[in-house]
Amino acid sequence: MRTPLRSTLAAVLAGVVLAGCQGMPSEKPPIHVNPNMDWMAKYKPQDANAFFEDGRSNRAPVEGTVARGSLLDAAYETGRTATGAFVPTMPVDIDKAFLYRGKERFQIYCAPCHGGTGAGNGLVIASGYVRPPDFHDATIRSMPDGQLYSAIYDGVRTMPSYRAQIPVEDRWAIVAYIRALQRSQNATAADLTRLGVEASTIASN
Repeated sequence: MRTPLRSTLAAVLAGVVLAGCQGMPSEKPPIHVNPNMDWMAKYKPQDANAFFEDGRSNRAPVEGTVARGSLLDAAYETGRTATGAFVPTMPVDIDKAFLYRGKERFQIYCAPCHGGTGAGNGLVIASGYVRPPDFHDATIRSMPDGQLYSAIYDGVRTMPSYRAQIPVEDRWAIVAYIRALQRSQNATAADLTRLGVEASTIASN
């Protein structure tokens, strides 16, 4: 009988202690359990510092150095030249593996809205999403490569930016695949001749 009684008393005592901890202000300073480097001696921005000849704590960058992340190839990273114009052609080498990489990334990130062929008839459009433009439209086909890249990098209209999801090289791979899709749907007679295909044969089929 003693054990249940002791357990009950302990529970009541714990409840009383906890109840006494509710919102009671204290005039004592709070305990800083882990001060770490919060109270270390340090200079804040614009503080004076007699150690240096010019009396400033802020130091100018060493001549010839570049801050991390500041040395960027604007054309490659953003799809624009130093003047802000879209780059006319992709600043990358394109091969079969690169195109297949673009196809894979396109099917993951682009096809749900733009459709497998880029016609703007992706699966989510039936759910009420705004229909995107057809990549095979003459206006899109005439765009500089950098403008297509910029749509991925910055977003455009209702399309958000995908720069956080898609690395730089993959963005260009997607652009390359879009160009391949456009070429496949808008082949010229010269293209067919180069491939050894008779245009009349295609027309008859």
